[in-house]
Amino acid sequence: MTNLLSYLRAELVPLMKRREKVALRVVRDAVAAIENAETTYLTTPDPLELPSEHIAGAARFGTAERIVRELSDAEMMGLARGQVELRLEDAAHYRAEGQIDRALMLKAEALALTDRLDAYTAGTGA
Repeated sequence: MTNLLSYLRAELVPLMKRREKVALRVVRDAVAAIENAETTYLTTPDPLELPSEHIAGAARFGTAERIVRELSDAEMMGLARGQVELRLEDAAHYRAEGQIDRALMLKAEALALTDRLDAYTAGTGA
């Protein structure tokens, strides 16, 4: 069974082939948001939390170590739904300022991502 991140990554190639710019942009943003949430950079040593001596040594010398923790599907879905909410809030803001075209673009992005999230939820039976 694939998780939401894998599902969204798999959506990228067909979107590129079909040249669906709006959906491609929002799916890329959702993938980036999830990947950013999974990745933390260790810049200060904390001997109790470090997984190995090698990482502790690198941290003491001031280098940043990338640590990736896998998010649950619910956490990924929350981040993706957050992207939808952010676009809808920004669309309302742009609409209030009279920038109708920008507001419509953000609403289209929100709809494109919502459709993909709903399709993923329906496919997993969640």
